[in-house]
Amino acid sequence: MYLPDAIGQLEDGSLLIAEAGMEQEKRRERNQAKAEAARKVASAEAGVYWIGTETTLLPKRHANLVFLHARRQPFPSFPELAEALQVVWPWGEAACVQEVVERLGERWSPAEKEAAVWKRCADAAACGHLLVDLANVQLTRLAPLICLPPDSPPILPDPLPSYLENSDHQEESHPLDASVPEEHDGKPDLLSTFDDSLLDEKQRERFLRNLRAVEAVKNGATLREAAAAAGMGCSTLCRLVQRTVEFGQVACVPRATYHREREVHPAFQQTIRLLYSRPTKLSIQAITEHVELKQVASRLRQDTGRAFALPSYDQVRRYIQTLQQEPKVRKERGEERGVRRERQSPLSFALSIPAPAQLAQVDEHTMELYVVTKDGIPVASRIHAAVLVCVKTAAIMSAVIALGPLAEEDYMRLVKGMLEPKDRLVLKAGCQHDWPIFGKPATIFHDRGKIFTSERARQVLVDRLGIITEQAPPYCPSAKGTVESLFRWMTQCFERRLPNTSFGIHDAQKAAEAGGMTLEELEGYFIRSIVDDYQQNWDGLRRQKRNILWEEAVRQTGVPQ
Repeated sequence: MYLPDAIGQLEDGSLLIAEAGMEQEKRRERNQAKAEAARKVASAEAGVYWIGTETTLLPKRHANLVFLHARRQPFPSFPELAEALQVVWPWGEAACVQEVVERLGERWSPAEKEAAVWKRCADAAACGHLLVDLANVQLTRLAPLICLPPDSPPILPDPLPSYLENSDHQEESHPLDASVPEEHDGKPDLLSTFDDSLLDEKQRERFLRNLRAVEAVKNGATLREAAAAAGMGCSTLCRLVQRTVEFGQVACVPRATYHREREVHPAFQQTIRLLYSRPTKLSIQAITEHVELKQVASRLRQDTGRAFALPSYDQVRRYIQTLQQEPKVRKERGEERGVRRERQSPLSFALSIPAPAQLAQVDEHTMELYVVTKDGIPVASRIHAAVLVCVKTAAIMSAVIALGPLAEEDYMRLVKGMLEPKDRLVLKAGCQHDWPIFGKPATIFHDRGKIFTSERARQVLVDRLGIITEQAPPYCPSAKGTVESLFRWMTQCFERRLPNTSFGIHDAQKAAEAGGMTLEELEGYFIRSIVDDYQQNWDGLRRQKRNILWEEAVRQTGVPQ
């Protein structure tokens, strides 16, 4: 079953099927087949199929659309504020958010007034009545905005393409890596070159000597003269010239193109080749003792009626030495020198995020800490913690700890903590600084944890709060780099700074019992380490303290409450 990203209707009532994603992913064979099926369905229904990638949907426009989507959620006082906005901000008048908030007076709180202004702009943008260039203007509190009347014709964006840009023959415009001879249907290229940087010093010297001798013969020198200059026999140079014409410059590499039948049976050779080519990179001893060689020997005995001895270690080693010269085998084992990856962007991804809480990352972590009762009875030896971090500022929006594995209730506590002010929590923990970081993120990035992908989490975050949730690719912790670096801080700094810590003590349980670390005390240390330590530390990437980064970002664009 194939479900596209979006299905809707255009103004004229025709069907719209839309897909969005990275262009590299959309060019995969499976995604191309899905796109073709969607195009056929849209064509049969007299509709259209659109596909949006990073090349057709500009990053700033995408960021502004996510920014507005996060501010469309209704709240109880919005109907009254909507009536007041019609008076203080008429349709068609240009004004910034900060100016309109000041016009609304003191009847409502500043957060409610700003939320109402942004919601009106977001609703107008959804109907095509927001007059601002979302592709070039970054939405902030000071950006001039114009909301058109509801009865005015909508401003429609340019339609997206139905096909990706044609990349056929793209590979032909770039020469292939000459260091890896490719297989051709016809005769090899006589001018094919070889990258001598792949060879060791001794082989490289012999390769260059042979190459100079062959080039001298091709340039008109006699075999006798070229052989004397290179210090080799005439017959050797003659054979070398013939093989260079047949195989290219790789023939000048010592023992690179010669193939001789070995005393190992071809069936064993094929099995050794398959075992050696596996990405697991089996050792020579492991290949010699592999069960598949024994199975091949049994099959040969059944087919021919005579017994075949298993290849010895030396036979396997000599055959593998010949396999190491084959580029195809090196490529399958991952030993081929890959193309250097070009930098994807001149800017950091974290620094390119336009607003605080535009993207947040959440993950859980375990800490080897003993928790005991006030009587000294140990109740847990491992603590589970979860944090939600703003990627733009690296500020922690919420954090929870639990004695056992985190459940859905703990995730709901984490979500509640990110939405509410934390004054009481800071006062209870005895922190020296404030923790003014709260709000509703536009997008939450998580892994495949059960508490993050559960139905209850989807109902609360997506259906009720209108938050976009995205799942990180499997086995790719670098996709959540901001929150993963925070766990490194937990391990290296927080755990070692606890009083009566077991770091450096062989018996951790006795150290915990002596200290009497209860869960309530541990929560207090956890909150204080976040507020007074982590939030006040200098961030090397963002070049500022994290609490100041949050305050400056909120001052510019605000954050949904």
